[in-house]
Amino acid sequence: MRVIDSSALVKYFSREVGWEKVGEIMSEGVVTLDLAIKELSNALWKKVLKGEMNHEIAIRIIRDIVESKPFPIETQERYLLDAFEIAVKSNVTVYDALFIAMAKRKGLELVTCDEKQAEIAEKLGLKVVLV
Repeated sequence: MRVIDSSALVKYFSREVGWEKVGEIMSEGVVTLDLAIKELSNALWKKVLKGEMNHEIAIRIIRDIVESKPFPIETQERYLLDAFEIAVKSNVTVYDALFIAMAKRKGLELVTCDEKQAEIAEKLGLKVVLV
C-alpha cells in the first residue's frame, strides 16, 4: 500500500505521459485523501474547458471514484496539524504537506509527480516514488 497524491491521480486519469507506471502502482494498492478527489476533479474540469478531455469521460471518472471507491479515500482532518507543521518548516503548501503527513503517519511510500514535494518527503525520511 502507498499514499498517492493528486498529481499522480491526474496523470493516470488524464493519460498523461507515464500514466502506465501510475496504473501499475495503483494495482498494487493505494490510499489517498479526499482532497485528492477534489483536486483531480478540478484538473479534469480544466481539461474539459480546454478541449483536452471529453466532458462525459470526466464525469464517468469522477462518478466511478466516488461511487465505486476503487481505492480507500480518507478525510484530511486527522493529518492537518502535522501537515501545517511540515508546510511551515519546509516551505511547501499545506495541500502538498497533507499527503506527506499521511504517508509519514502511516509509514507508507508517497507516490507523486511533484519534484519539490518528493524532495521534502525524502528529507523527512519517507520513501518516494516520483512518476
